[in-house]
Amino acid sequence: MTRAFLLAASLALAAPQARGADILIHASVDKTSVALNDQIVLEVSVAGPHTSMPNPKLPSLPNFSVYDSASSHNISFINGKVSSSIVYTYVLVPRFVGKAVIGPVTLTAEGTTVQTDSIEIEVVPPAGARVPGQGPASPKPSPSGSRPTPGAPDIFVMADVDKKKPYVNEQVTLSVKFFTSVQLLGNPQYDAPKISGFLAEDLPPERHGTVEHRGRSYYYSEIRTALFPASAGKLVIGPATVRAQVQKDVTIDPYAPDFFQRFFSQGFVGSEDKVLSSEPVELRAEALPSAGKPPDFTGAVGRFGITAAVDRTDPKAGEAVNLTVTVQGTGNVKALGEVRLPPMPSFRVYDTVSSMSLDRAKDVVNGSKVFKTVLVPKVSGPLMIPSVSFHYFDPAKGQYIQASTPPILLKVGEGDASGAATAAAPTGRLSTVSEDIRYLKPSPGISSATRVLETVAGGGNAHTLPFLLFAAVLSMTMYQEKLASDPKGRRFRGALKAARKRIHQAQDLKAKDPKAAAALLSEALTRYLGDKLDAPASGLTLRRVVELLGSKAPGLGRELDSVKELWEELDLLRFAPAASHGKGSDAAERLSSVLERLEKEVPR
Repeated sequence: MTRAFLLAASLALAAPQARGADILIHASVDKTSVALNDQIVLEVSVAGPHTSMPNPKLPSLPNFSVYDSASSHNISFINGKVSSSIVYTYVLVPRFVGKAVIGPVTLTAEGTTVQTDSIEIEVVPPAGARVPGQGPASPKPSPSGSRPTPGAPDIFVMADVDKKKPYVNEQVTLSVKFFTSVQLLGNPQYDAPKISGFLAEDLPPERHGTVEHRGRSYYYSEIRTALFPASAGKLVIGPATVRAQVQKDVTIDPYAPDFFQRFFSQGFVGSEDKVLSSEPVELRAEALPSAGKPPDFTGAVGRFGITAAVDRTDPKAGEAVNLTVTVQGTGNVKALGEVRLPPMPSFRVYDTVSSMSLDRAKDVVNGSKVFKTVLVPKVSGPLMIPSVSFHYFDPAKGQYIQASTPPILLKVGEGDASGAATAAAPTGRLSTVSEDIRYLKPSPGISSATRVLETVAGGGNAHTLPFLLFAAVLSMTMYQEKLASDPKGRRFRGALKAARKRIHQAQDLKAKDPKAAAALLSEALTRYLGDKLDAPASGLTLRRVVELLGSKAPGLGRELDSVKELWEELDLLRFAPAASHGKGSDAAERLSSVLERLEKEVPR
């Protein structure tokens, strides 16, 4: 089923949208008439002006087996406004023939509940197949000249896998089949096997058909599951169990006193409960080879490709660029680790937001994982986003493969005061908008302390300074030389003073240019943390800050929460001021307070 068909069907069958708390929700299906052995794709879309939104709640669906298929999350910044949309995909497999209703899907946000309209579904019998429990059975005649093998069972269950020696995290398809050659009373109850040591994904829909086995005609139902071994070694899949009621002829004594009562209540047909189980299935998962394993390998097994794109190639210095890296292919997409971006010293790199899309076409788990990162150029001129690499193990080839994106060239224009935290440098091919450290470089040759001593000694008695003044000057000079030889200590000790200066500049700009003020406050926070943690401010992400602060000052509690809250709020104020809902009016004061507390808690 193509994406285009799903989109067209969604537009045609979409339930009316409901609005509440600035959030839109709607539900759609790909078809409203479905065979019992087919499936329905239900899509629930949630959109609103927030980066995160609550999950929708499905209604009770007793007429369907529900499988959570996938979700995709998209965040965009357009004209200073943030918008977010999430599409949840569910696969519904009908359980009964007749009319069925998908009730309203609800979502509660900020005390307001919104919902979609109900969707009516018609479930029809499968073409060319008998459904147990839907009337008298019509057994298929045996092939000409053949007779059923003596002892062939009326009903039985079988389980099997498509491979017995998979690699760790390689897909194994488990098939459980229930066979019956007699009439069933009602629908059988299926209990899935106990599975440990695997990650599992359902592979709907349930399949039905007829088959010859040991000279006897059987109707079968099949359920498939994709399994991914989590560790190497022997693994066991437990037995699958089916509970069913089969039709049984009943002999009624015509001379019994309750003959007529039993005859008219059940006739000469009764029922018998059957509990059937499959045999356990054993397999052995092989560890991935250590030879040739890349250092940054995160465990991806299958076949994948990687692409990278930006929303624009001609930003100004200080303006945001959205980098989207997509890993797509066949394999356990849910287990894909985060793609590591290469060092980009000319950019300020923000935390990465990921989303996932999953598909199970032709019983093979595949899909994509999208990583979105906001980059802010610090300099103008031609800048290159380096190639992004991703390693995976191909079980068919038995080797590790590297997939890479081509580099992306940006033509960054000169930034203005509102787009950058500091002014641009003098004109040239590359203009620095901001830099992390300016080291004091002592002049070679004679030291400053020596020059002071020579001056005092050469002046004679008439120009001799008092001893205390001389000692003070000498001490100050030696202290300055010590600072120059210890740039890390200088950064650490001067962090708060530099941050206060930027905060003061931001307060002066707040009324005239809130966006520029937010940029200065963000710069004050990241530069302070970079100086205190001895890390380049340009490469700091919130996740990295939390790790470094946690290791350097384990006792931080409320202060660490305040840092995370301020970091996210300042990013929103800078890149999406319209979506901040009036927040940030006291950001400068709160930032000053947080930095004062950190000054006491973060050790050298």
